Amino acid sequence: MSSLPRTINGILKLGPSRFMRQLNNIGDTKVGTLIGTDQFGNRYFENNDESYGRSRWVEFGKEDSFFSRAEMNATQVPAEWHGWLHRMLQEPPTKDETMVVPKWGVAYTENLTGSPKAYKTYNTTRPKLQAWEPKAAPRA
Repeated sequence: MSSLPRTINGILKLGPSRFMRQLNNIGDTKVGTLIGTDQFGNRYFENNDESYGRSRWVEFGKEDSFFSRAEMNATQVPAEWHGWLHRMLQEPPTKDETMVVPKWGVAYTENLTGSPKAYKTYNTTRPKLQAWEPKAAPRA
């Protein structure tokens, strides 16, 4: 829960629309410095005035509308940004040369389970049980 001064500061610096979106999506309002953006449009922020563990956060690129909470998913954060968010890396991927994906690397994709693009296996075996279809004789 935000304090009154923090709430007023959030409304003034973020604007009413972004303030309400943050309140709906992450349950809190945060103001910080934009550190970078990834290939999915996710924006990463840092504010060292926050308590440890709350000073780095992500605003997902898919949060187009006020009620889009279901579209946000932790698998939408690439590994290099995950490491920075969880303080495994001090420097963000925009400054760290070791986090550049090599040309032979595979492009990152989010987990598509439950979506129309999810992988579906193809079964080549016949079912062991067949559905019973009753044969009804016509009544006379």
